[in-house]
Amino acid sequence: MVKARTLLRAKLPLHLVPRPSPATPHSHRLAVHVADKDNACNLYLASGSRVYHLQVPLLDAIVKGKENLLIPSDVQIVEASLLDHCPHRAEVQSVCVSASPYGGVLLASTDSFGRLVVVNLYSSTKGPSYTCCPQDVGVGEGSWSGCAFGPRQPSLVVVARGMAKSIDLYDKDMHVRTLHTLQPPTAMTFLDGPFNGDGISSGLVVTEASQLSIWDLRAGERNGCVQRILGTLSGESLYAVCSSSDGMVGTGGSDRSITVFDSFKWTARSRWIGCLKYEVTGVTFSAIDKNFAYVHGLDYEVIGGVWKRENKGNDVGGQLGFRGDSRWLGVDKCVGSDVLAGWCESGSIFVSEFVANMES
Repeated sequence: MVKARTLLRAKLPLHLVPRPSPATPHSHRLAVHVADKDNACNLYLASGSRVYHLQVPLLDAIVKGKENLLIPSDVQIVEASLLDHCPHRAEVQSVCVSASPYGGVLLASTDSFGRLVVVNLYSSTKGPSYTCCPQDVGVGEGSWSGCAFGPRQPSLVVVARGMAKSIDLYDKDMHVRTLHTLQPPTAMTFLDGPFNGDGISSGLVVTEASQLSIWDLRAGERNGCVQRILGTLSGESLYAVCSSSDGMVGTGGSDRSITVFDSFKWTARSRWIGCLKYEVTGVTFSAIDKNFAYVHGLDYEVIGGVWKRENKGNDVGGQLGFRGDSRWLGVDKCVGSDVLAGWCESGSIFVSEFVANMES
């Protein structure tokens, strides 16, 4: 099981981001990264056409209220600055981070027209920084776009564009191929499971309306699409997808429920119904307990709970969580650890760390 170690709240300086831009409801404009030997977490958030860096200290401070609801402790932001080497001409819709082979951190950001900017931060060895534009740049309307690094190949970056119904693959600054979806994509994640026998993940899972489309980036038949399944029983739209190292894929959306699929058979393993009051816009598996997941939506709440039913008598459901002081503009979990960060509409930054509960 999982327990909370700390929950902190900091205030974003008003002179840095006076009025956050709206973006799309399921945009991913916050990324969190924690170094192994660092007692602080680095946050990267986007508003308008700019990307900002914040550093928040990780302190041991936990206060519990009613129904295991966590109460935050106030801290000061150590560092807050504008990253001037992320030039965008349109509103940034997504940011993500990955460990750089040159040392430091790779930061990718993409705007509403699919323009990608990748920079190498905090490296003693100067690594590559580059920008990529879609092949049909300037065509169509701006809309949601998302980006993701290859989990074992950081030079591979994929960019999904909603209105264009396309997914662009880049190897550094070189365009490799374009995948065309049937409906506008809303979220995507690399698949850790049946496609990574050679050590490199080539499987991609994309949410399109109420469907899940599975793509093999090495295949040429059917444009690389190997399977399509219905991701929700209600037929409502999906806005979130994640994958785990043991081959599980979790989805969530307008029906306020989480469905977990087995990527080896593509059958539903479990459903967490009514986990939130409003639409689910983000879901991620715990790095500590493979049966635990974190969920957030359009409101101000983050819920963590067990998604897997061990026995017939055991129910899935929420175990712990915390609330922001206004609607979430972005929530993210650090890769490899259970450090969660959230950015509220009021300008508050929430950082929480969860660890293994040795008593359970």
